[in-house]
Amino acid sequence: MNKDGFNITAPKVAIFPPSKQEIKEKRKATLVCLVTDFYPDHIKLVWRVNDVERKEGVRTDESIMDKTSKSYSLTSRLRISHQEFSNSKNRFQCFVEFYGNNTQRYDEVIHGAAESYLRSAMAGKSVYVLLIFKSALYGVFVMGLMLRNKRKCSRRSWPEADGTAAWRKKELQLHSFYKS
Repeated sequence: MNKDGFNITAPKVAIFPPSKQEIKEKRKATLVCLVTDFYPDHIKLVWRVNDVERKEGVRTDESIMDKTSKSYSLTSRLRISHQEFSNSKNRFQCFVEFYGNNTQRYDEVIHGAAESYLRSAMAGKSVYVLLIFKSALYGVFVMGLMLRNKRKCSRRSWPEADGTAAWRKKELQLHSFYKS
């Protein structure tokens, strides 16, 4: 307990990735760091990208005290390009120093997403193109068969359609030809 009668409480740190909708529509990525349940509000928050401090694109709100839990919370955002977030080698870190009885360090890390949503869209597009190509190839194959059968049928002589037995015999021959 400190002199105010409150318990010194270390923070909980969480980092949240950007929404896919933001990346798609705005071509930007906003990472959010949420620091909660700490007291007192003696805290320093720093964003690091690949272990280098980042100040550009950072917006950190003032800490807010929750009167019922008697603890503080803090939100910070890092806005970057979608290309930077899409690099899976990039490491984004929300680094928090808390000054309670002694200095404690907390951090959360998130890695860039390797454009998995773009890769899945490209894979879907590739499958679509492949299916169209397959359908066209199948159409050419069927057309070739039809032309071949038409040539075979045109070489044969057709009996007069007078209801004779020859007509029925020819019809049965054609029927069995198409069945096989």
